[in-house]
Amino acid sequence: MCPESVRCWKVRSLSSLVPGVLAWPLILCIAGLVVGRFLFFRAAAVDVVVNRLFGWGLAALLLFRFPAPAAALCCVVVATTQLHALGYARHDDLTTATVRRRRRSSGLVAALSVLALGVAGATVYGTGRPFELDRSWTGLVIAVAVGIPTVMNTGAFVRGVVREYRGGNLVDAERVVVAAMVLSTVFVWVTGVLSVAQLALGWPRLGPHLPRMELAFLAGMVVNAVPPLFPLVMALLDAVGLDREGRVCRRLDPLWRDLTSAVPEIVMHPASSAGTRSRMFRMTVEIRDALLHLAPYMPADRPHGDAIEDYATRVAHAVRARQAGSAPRGVPVVTGPHGAGDFETDLGQLLELSRVWRRASR
Repeated sequence: MCPESVRCWKVRSLSSLVPGVLAWPLILCIAGLVVGRFLFFRAAAVDVVVNRLFGWGLAALLLFRFPAPAAALCCVVVATTQLHALGYARHDDLTTATVRRRRRSSGLVAALSVLALGVAGATVYGTGRPFELDRSWTGLVIAVAVGIPTVMNTGAFVRGVVREYRGGNLVDAERVVVAAMVLSTVFVWVTGVLSVAQLALGWPRLGPHLPRMELAFLAGMVVNAVPPLFPLVMALLDAVGLDREGRVCRRLDPLWRDLTSAVPEIVMHPASSAGTRSRMFRMTVEIRDALLHLAPYMPADRPHGDAIEDYATRVAHAVRARQAGSAPRGVPVVTGPHGAGDFETDLGQLLELSRVWRRASR
């Protein structure tokens, strides 16, 4: 081993095919994806696997840029072992136990590959040559150590993706993404075939191999980041209340606060982890319950002007009467928004009532 074990990984590297002005924004986007997924998606076994995939992939991309190519290739190999587990996942059957079982073979290959890359990196560091695939024994070790796990793991992943594509359970947009994932993997394979041909035959003469490997890996990471990006964006919108349900909750909030302050016994206490969809549903139910409790306090119908504004005025009167401790008047026949039988229509009625509530409740 190299006497300076940390520096063994940082051997002389060749120039990258990806300019920094393009690479760094993409790396930062993937870093944001990694951070977001570790914050919002870490409970399910499949989420753990995906998080490891992008975590190791991000480490590889950073090490390519520093440069530390030996360490970068080790991270590439470990990242592809996560693809092996994902490739055998069928719907929601990926559990912690199945992940461990499926990683045994790919994990053993990855460990051997990392060991081989470490030895090759230490040897190349001692000679001062660039860390690259060539016909020397170190170059061949690098090719085998990266090629075998990459082919094994990406092959399993593509089989799983194609299986989902043929299953007929994907919408058109998902099919486009799946096709892009397969094509990005094929691009990785093509660069590998070109490297093998160049090593064996000296043709085609495409220059150094490692920059092409970095390019192929970056392309694969970017394309494969698209599917988990959509649920992350929705989770972020949900967290800051910018999703549809969050906007609906904000519109209902003045009406909900005034009605539940008059009828506090109907308020439910959800779990702290409840999302905006759950909160929206709870608010609509509680507003409806409050309107039923307030109905005996409403004055009789006096239709004039806009019906919804007239109803809002009578609800506001009922709120004040109940808060003042007045006796109920009975259950009058009132004209106003009633439960429509389907949630969306019912929600639309309550949003209309909330729209005029501030003016009516003055």
